[in-house]
Amino acid sequence: MNAAPDVIVRLFTPADLIPCTEVERAVYGSGAYSTYFFRQLYDLFPRLLWVAEDRRMGKIVGHLCAAIGQGGQTGWMLNTAVLAHYRRQGVGRRLMEQGMAELRAAGVQRVLVTAEPENEAALRLYEKFGFQPVRLEPDYYGDGCDRLVLECRVMQAEVTQQEGS
Repeated sequence: MNAAPDVIVRLFTPADLIPCTEVERAVYGSGAYSTYFFRQLYDLFPRLLWVAEDRRMGKIVGHLCAAIGQGGQTGWMLNTAVLAHYRRQGVGRRLMEQGMAELRAAGVQRVLVTAEPENEAALRLYEKFGFQPVRLEPDYYGDGCDRLVLECRVMQAEVTQQEGS
């Protein structure tokens, strides 16, 4: 895996609304989250929205959106998107590290994420962070596509990260 030395991971700011939406559309097409979504998530969870920025190019090349469920025990990795040219360079991993660290700091006990069952790259990434499949949800978004729900116990995530260091 190549390192992307010119890519930094930083907190999202409102100035990132349009660039994040553009990355989202490039990665997810018609299933992309809207600018409205990013703004609302920022208002609710300002420490759980991160961007990857190519400093050399001066552009946003990826983002991670997380949230905390009612009661504060469960965190969610809602969305990770990295432009194709920046994949397999550790950008997604760095975004996930930051998101998991923030969720741990917030005191969640478990983190959930969904993925397309065929998305082997995403599943490998989540596995590196200690996520395990818990169930297959048919027609998850009402679009006829199934999603695999994966769970990570926060203690497991810390052990997995330490072993991988």
